[in-house]
Amino acid sequence: MSEHLEENKAYRLPAEWEMQEAVWFAWTTRQDLWKGHLETVQNRFVELYQLCSRFQKVHILCPEHAQLELSQLLNHQESNYEITVHTYETDDVWIRDYGPIFLKDKNQGSLISSDWSFNAWGGKFDLFEKDNGVPEWLSRQLNIKRISYSQILEGGAIETNGEGVLCTTKNVLENANRNLGNESINWDECLQNYLGVDCILWFENGLYNDDTDGHIDNVLRFTPNHKIIYSSESNPESPNFIPLRQIESQLNTYSKGALKDYEYHAVPVPDPIYVEGAIASASYVNYLVLNGAVIVPTFGQAKDEEALSIIQSCFPDREVTGFNCLEIIREGGGLHCLSLNQPHSN
Repeated sequence: MSEHLEENKAYRLPAEWEMQEAVWFAWTTRQDLWKGHLETVQNRFVELYQLCSRFQKVHILCPEHAQLELSQLLNHQESNYEITVHTYETDDVWIRDYGPIFLKDKNQGSLISSDWSFNAWGGKFDLFEKDNGVPEWLSRQLNIKRISYSQILEGGAIETNGEGVLCTTKNVLENANRNLGNESINWDECLQNYLGVDCILWFENGLYNDDTDGHIDNVLRFTPNHKIIYSSESNPESPNFIPLRQIESQLNTYSKGALKDYEYHAVPVPDPIYVEGAIASASYVNYLVLNGAVIVPTFGQAKDEEALSIIQSCFPDREVTGFNCLEIIREGGGLHCLSLNQPHSN
């Protein structure tokens, strides 16, 4: 392990707005997911793949038995960039969380795959072994070095500015369902040593009723030019009111230290969306950054335009586009959760 610690000092965790080589997705075929909505969601996914291919290469993990159907759906439109389908059957679609966390060599710009354990967000779901194998498989496909760790860490649980600052939530990383009862993990030291960051900024919680226990990518994101977008709720009756006010308060505290040069932009959470009687963890902040574009979840609400306008102001050099996620949110995730950015390597 000391060998890994020493080696990772040469690597850094890049920001998502840096140049990318491609974006990865996983195709869904399970009938028990999106019950009654699977075909609609599959069509949405194809629309998303086509939209992303306007800006960069797209890779899709898909079981062999579903590839003919997927290829037929993809052939309806031409793409600016190549869309490649790979034979790999995943358990679920949320590749952000079980895929590799890419690092870049500080000097040469080459990629390394950081492979962490995945247990379906604290053992909430039974199927995750295939998902857990994605980092090793993908590293072989890219022919890059992989370093694996026993600790459980999902990609959506961390957010970085690419300059050594990382944000995360205590309710995820310090949750007993991630640490497997081991309270001895020093996450500050772990993240600094294994991801090459300098400073960890802790927040308490994420969104209410989030299957992930409160991933940071639903509530706070860095943007270029030292800006931060964060989720806010003005309705005191909302279950998100107190957690998001806590985040705002913590940001104000950090503005006196690590974030003293940062400009904050609050984005409202969508009006409540109910799935089988429960509030969905819908967020505009769970957007996907691409080369030249930002794809933002929308929900057919008046707040959509307000959110798009705020996000556009933070990404003035990119095309900001809304993408309807009303069906996708039924399984609890957004566009950032669905995708995995592959940084460009020199």
